[in-house]
Amino acid sequence: MLQFLTQSGRKTAWLFLCGLCLSSWTQAQEIRQAAAEAGRPAPLETQVGLSPELIEILKTWEKQSGSVNRSKGEFSRVEYDRIMQTARCATGRYWYEGPDKGRMDFTPNEAAEGKKTKKREIEFSCQPDQAKTWICNGKEILDIDIAKKEYNKIEIPLQFQGQNIADGPLPFLFGMNAQKMQQRYMLELGSLHDPKKIIHIIAYPKMPAEQREYRVAEVLLDPNTFLPQAVQLMDTTGNKETVYVFSKHDNVVGPWLPTAPWKPTMFGFKEIMNQRADPPAEREVKGGNNQGIMLR
Repeated sequence: MLQFLTQSGRKTAWLFLCGLCLSSWTQAQEIRQAAAEAGRPAPLETQVGLSPELIEILKTWEKQSGSVNRSKGEFSRVEYDRIMQTARCATGRYWYEGPDKGRMDFTPNEAAEGKKTKKREIEFSCQPDQAKTWICNGKEILDIDIAKKEYNKIEIPLQFQGQNIADGPLPFLFGMNAQKMQQRYMLELGSLHDPKKIIHIIAYPKMPAEQREYRVAEVLLDPNTFLPQAVQLMDTTGNKETVYVFSKHDNVVGPWLPTAPWKPTMFGFKEIMNQRADPPAEREVKGGNNQGIMLR
């Protein structure tokens, strides 16, 4: 599964997953604002020439994702560094609640230490990754370093609170509106695509904020559930790639017990940064050029 990507696909960050920047949330607002000031409608930039099969896949992905209210699961993550020839390995768990709450816990994979793995003629030395937690509770994002007992906090702008989490940094876990998907990415079906066995989608970001963070994302979806089996991202240099392989997805019925996973006890943890992502107009007044805060 870790070998599924073409030559063009990888990066460090989540997805989901948990590692794109907040500037992607404000980018769309900036485009709309600039268009309004110029007296013209905001550009849709919808890709021309998508195959009917891919369009239908996007619509089904949107529908299936919309039916997921609460979910939790397990995954593994490997972050490959072609320059250092190291592979940082972690196991993890995730929790999701629509429309805007998510959490990912990363645990060092101690069993991988010292092992060798070969990928595209490069031998990587495996080492455990760091213990981290990433949480979005709908109003703020927490990036927690478990070992150092430190965390960063980023407030989500009011106008983006309550929106589907796919509008922010987790678009590939639970999908997004089919039209938005076409607006934000150049899309194509990958070489592993087989409608009865696996759905392979390759996505090239259109928005500058996301282009600064990764070159291309590739997703493997289960053709029956449309839940992700694997996600892989390549950084802008082509030297780092991150692969997430999902081993378990469980629907959750009823309330979270004993407590919701986005309400952690932060006793004993030190806050390092508390950042507010200002709307574009406020950043202009302040004279800032915030490019977004990376969560890794």
